[in-house]
Amino acid sequence: MPIHPLAVVDPQAEVHPEAIVGPFCYVRGKVRLEAGVELVSHASVYGRATIGAGTRIFPGAVIGSDPQDLKYKGEDSEVRIGERCRLHECVTVSKGTATGGLVTSVGNDVLVMAYAHIAHDCHVADSVVIANNAQLAGHCRIGRKAIVGGMVGMHHFVTVGELSIVSAMCGVRFDIPPYVMAEGTPAEPRSINVIGLRRDGWSESDIADMREAFRDLYHDRGATPLREAVAEVRERFESRVGNPVLRLCDWIDQHLENAIKGRMQEASRTAVVGGKANSERTRPVVCSHCGKEFQAAVRSEAFLAACTHCGRQHQVEPAKG
Repeated sequence: MPIHPLAVVDPQAEVHPEAIVGPFCYVRGKVRLEAGVELVSHASVYGRATIGAGTRIFPGAVIGSDPQDLKYKGEDSEVRIGERCRLHECVTVSKGTATGGLVTSVGNDVLVMAYAHIAHDCHVADSVVIANNAQLAGHCRIGRKAIVGGMVGMHHFVTVGELSIVSAMCGVRFDIPPYVMAEGTPAEPRSINVIGLRRDGWSESDIADMREAFRDLYHDRGATPLREAVAEVRERFESRVGNPVLRLCDWIDQHLENAIKGRMQEASRTAVVGGKANSERTRPVVCSHCGKEFQAAVRSEAFLAACTHCGRQHQVEPAKG
C-alpha cells in the first residue's frame, strides 16, 4: 500500500496516490509528495517541503529540518527537492532562512550520497552529484552537472560553477569556476574537466579551446593580473561565435566584480547582530518590535526579512530607483 501502516503522516501533508511512504517514516507539516516519490523507510520530511516526482529518499534521511543557524527564529521557510533525485542514507537538507530568501532548493536528477549535508539557503542545480559525507554550509550554489567529491568541506556562500569537479577531501573556501577540476585545501582549479565536457556534448575543438584558455588563465599568465589575462583571452576568442571560452570569461569577470573574500554570494550576506553591512547590497531597517536596527538585503521586489535581534519578520519594500 502507498502509506505503510507503521508510517506517521500529518493530515496537512499532500501525498499523491502514486507516492510510497514506507515503514517508520515521519511526515510532518505542509509536506507535498508528488507522483512516484518513495520514502523507503525511517525517513523524515518536515515543514513546508515539496518532493518532486520520482524522487527516492532512503533510510535515515531528514529533509526540511530547522536550519543550524543561530539567526533562525522560526520563520516560515521551505525546502524544494526536484524530480528523479536520489537522497541516500542519512542525508540532511535544512530549510531556508529569512536572510537567504527562505528557500533551500535541489534541482532535478540530483544524486546525494550517504551522510551528505545541504545546509540552509543552498541552491543545487540539475544533474549534480554530491558524494558521501560532503558538507555544504549555508548559502552555497552548485552549478549544473557539477560533482562534489566525498568528504568535501564547503565554506558558506561558496559558488561552484557548472560542469566542475571538486576532488575528494577538499576544503572549498573560495568560488570554483565552471568546467574545471579543483583540488587541494583551499581548493584551486588544476585542469579542465574533459570527460565531463564530452559527456555534456562539447566538440573536441571547443574542448581544445578551453584547454588553451585555461592554460593562459591559470598556468602561464605569470605576474599578469587575472583581469588582464581574461581580457586577452576574450579578445582572442570573441570572433568565434558561441565559443564556450567566452562563458568562462563571463563567469570570471562576474566573480572579479562581485566577490567578497573570494565568494560571489558573500555580497548578499546580511550583517550579524551588532555588525555592519558587507556592501551596498544591504540597508538598515528598524525593527518595529524591539526597536533595534538590523540589515536587510536590497531587492527589486518586496520580501520578508527577520530581525537579527529578536527574530520578528518584516515586510521589506522594494528598493527605490
